[in-house]
Amino acid sequence: MSAGSPGRPVALAWYGGIFGGLLPILLLGFLYSAIADRTVFALWALAVGACWVVALRQGLTLGWSRFRRLAALALVLAAGLGVFAVLEWQHHEILDLGFRAVFPTLYHPLATAPGTIGILAGIFALTGAALFPLSRRSETR
Repeated sequence: MSAGSPGRPVALAWYGGIFGGLLPILLLGFLYSAIADRTVFALWALAVGACWVVALRQGLTLGWSRFRRLAALALVLAAGLGVFAVLEWQHHEILDLGFRAVFPTLYHPLATAPGTIGILAGIFALTGAALFPLSRRSETR
C-alpha cells in the first residue's frame, strides 16, 4: 500500500485495534493463566479477543466513525473485564499465590483483587457510554 492510498486509514485503524486492544487482552489472559495454572483465563482471552476482533471488523466494514468504533470497543472491553473480575474472584487464592511466586518483587494485593478489574470495567463502560453521544454528533455533521 502506498502512503497516499485510500485504504491507509482503515489499515491503521485495523492494526491499531489489533495491537492496541487484542494483544493486551491476549497477554493478560495468557499471563494470568500461567500464573494461576488455570486454563479458564486463556479461554477468557480467546473469547474476549474474538469479540474484540468481530466488533472492530464490523465497525470498519460498516464505516462507523472513530468515536462509534471506540465506544463499541470500550463496551466490549468493559463486558470482558467484568467477566474477568468474576474469574479473579473465583480463583483468587491460587492466583494470589501464583503471582507471589512468579513476581515477588512486583506483587501488590491490588494486582489480583477482583475489585481492581471491576473498577477498570466500570471505567471502560462509562467511557463507551460517553463516546456514543459523541459519535452521533460527528455523524450528523
